[in-house]
Amino acid sequence: MRRMVADLGNSRLKWGRVETEGRVVETGSLPAEDEMTWAKAWDEGSLGKAGGLAWMISSVNPVVAERLAKFLKSRGVTRAAWYRSAAEVGVRHALERPETAGADRALAVVAAVARMPAGKPGLVVLCGTAVTVERIAADGLWQGGAIAAGLTLTAKALNLLTAQLPLVVPRAAPRSWGNATGRALEAGIYWGVVGAVRELLARQSEGMAEKPWVVWSGGDAVTLAPAVGLEGSVIVPDLVLHGLAAISSDAMALP
Repeated sequence: MRRMVADLGNSRLKWGRVETEGRVVETGSLPAEDEMTWAKAWDEGSLGKAGGLAWMISSVNPVVAERLAKFLKSRGVTRAAWYRSAAEVGVRHALERPETAGADRALAVVAAVARMPAGKPGLVVLCGTAVTVERIAADGLWQGGAIAAGLTLTAKALNLLTAQLPLVVPRAAPRSWGNATGRALEAGIYWGVVGAVRELLARQSEGMAEKPWVVWSGGDAVTLAPAVGLEGSVIVPDLVLHGLAAISSDAMALP
């Protein structure tokens, strides 16, 4: 059976088709809460070409997940495996309460460990609505991580929780100061997030026997990773989808 993988986040619905050898192809991305765009993508064939597809879906957005489940059912999807927390992924971890940790974080760890050198410690950075940095021991154990606000979330908070600051979301590296409010916001938001990630990577690297590998993913990874500037870092688009693909054979074998 042909398999589809999907990552339903707070702002985007990302998907891809899994080939027989486990490679993710034909990926796409849509607004998470716009069912009209889902329907259009489905009808055009990019989101699904047959109701008989088996789906694997990671979600950190319970309300929209219910809508997506109904949408898929209305399109004839009868097989769907849902991952709503790290506890459902099956990754080796040292978390106190994996049922409260996002499935996307766990799946990103699964994908990163599978593609990076064995026997070495690592760090995984997801750059979406939130920025997460995950610490992985040399034996592949996910030890935990940190969660911080991403570029868009920081921008929205400054706009919504102040009386006069406009909504400004930096999409490229700005100058570190601005001579107007908008440019000052760009500088503070962008370099503030870069500084937070850089500090988290440095702190989480402490105590490791050797320099860790670093894998980046998420919509803002291509913007933030070069500014943080760690040598040897790699950017892997759609890391969560690759994690779903890595575990999809076992999941789809279930009745």
